[in-house]
Amino acid sequence: DLAHRSPRANQAYLQGQYPRELANRVFDIMTIQKATAILLLDGVAIVLTALMGMLLLAFYHPFLLGFDLVLLFSMVLITLLLGRGGIRTAIKESKTKYRIAHWLQDVLDSPESFRVNGGEGLAIDRANRLATDYVQARKQQFRVVLRQVVFAVGLQVVASTALLGLGGWLVIQGQLTLGQLVASELIVTVVVGAFSKAGKSLEKYYDMMAGIDKVGQLLDIPTDRHDEVPFTTGAALEVKWEDVRLQFGTTSVALPPGQLETGQITAIRSGQDLSPIARAFGGLLAAQSGIIEVDGMDVTRLAVGCHEGQAVGFACKPQVFHGSIVDNVSMGRSCVGRGRVREVLQELSAWDEITKLKDGLDTALQTNGYPLSENLLIKLMIARATAGTPGLLVIDGLLDLLPPDQRAQLLDFLRSDNHNWTVAITTRLKSVAESCDHHFELE
Repeated sequence: DLAHRSPRANQAYLQGQYPRELANRVFDIMTIQKATAILLLDGVAIVLTALMGMLLLAFYHPFLLGFDLVLLFSMVLITLLLGRGGIRTAIKESKTKYRIAHWLQDVLDSPESFRVNGGEGLAIDRANRLATDYVQARKQQFRVVLRQVVFAVGLQVVASTALLGLGGWLVIQGQLTLGQLVASELIVTVVVGAFSKAGKSLEKYYDMMAGIDKVGQLLDIPTDRHDEVPFTTGAALEVKWEDVRLQFGTTSVALPPGQLETGQITAIRSGQDLSPIARAFGGLLAAQSGIIEVDGMDVTRLAVGCHEGQAVGFACKPQVFHGSIVDNVSMGRSCVGRGRVREVLQELSAWDEITKLKDGLDTALQTNGYPLSENLLIKLMIARATAGTPGLLVIDGLLDLLPPDQRAQLLDFLRSDNHNWTVAITTRLKSVAESCDHHFELE
């Protein structure tokens, strides 16, 4: 279910969060499974033991029925009162656990900062403070469990003593036989003993509730509406927009009304970050005001609804997942086979470098792109975006990162007669903007 929801996660909701770290919550599914199994097995045994034992006591004498009710009231009500804060402290403990994991991820992923630039002291100091926070949260949670366990054991002592006194008086009065008193004492010992064991299982219950809270964070991420959009490939798409205002983090961009020349390469140049514009054209960022239409349809709906990437192709800074080169280019699309992957890499002048790798197209890539060079990763992103022959191709600042000769090769590829698409390129370089068919500047 999460794999189905994640590609359609609302990007505006995820602003300010680190999606990779959020995905760690999936491990709490195993916590929920284990805790549920223990609670079901032990819980059924405890409930049956308590009910059958109390029912048998009730048949011995009406006074023992009253004793059952007091005992049941004590077990339920006082356990609930003593358990106040148990779920809250368990969730707090779980949150500190994930903060520690997030920090260790940052340290391991940034050797340049923590190994070379003297950050080892910071790594240790923050890890120590986070570990202290975890110990404090754990202590608060343990107090709740401890007082419930102490009460359960204390209740066992009090109940056995009270029953011995009540039963002894009933025996003296001739209302209860000595055998019934012994049986009643044994029954209470079994019932309250089972309850005291339940106190040890309460921590599992709190862990389960904390796990549900964490998995719920993933399920609470809103998803964009996904309506299948019928689309025919093979033609450049028309792109128009009205007054559009975009907000992405601290960057705010306003686009006056305009359009992209259909079938042409248009550059949008500015000295500031133009990623919001590129993401908006790619259907990843909804405009705060105004609308961007592609082929007469809202681009966000078209980009999500046409899941094969045949309507809109988007190339940004390298985003590689752990998988082969073929997987990273084809993305599992039925319209992009192994032959198409090889063809587009050849057109981008990347094939020769790929063949030098031991496993060629089957080379496994790490999430940081290893073992490919930065230039080759850029070409890989463009290959991913163009492999499905989209009608609109958006390139977010990648040409700025290539040397002039490879930049010229890429522009020749985009202009090739083999392709019929509308291309939007964001750039900060005047030379890149002037190399395109059209360009305009944003103040």
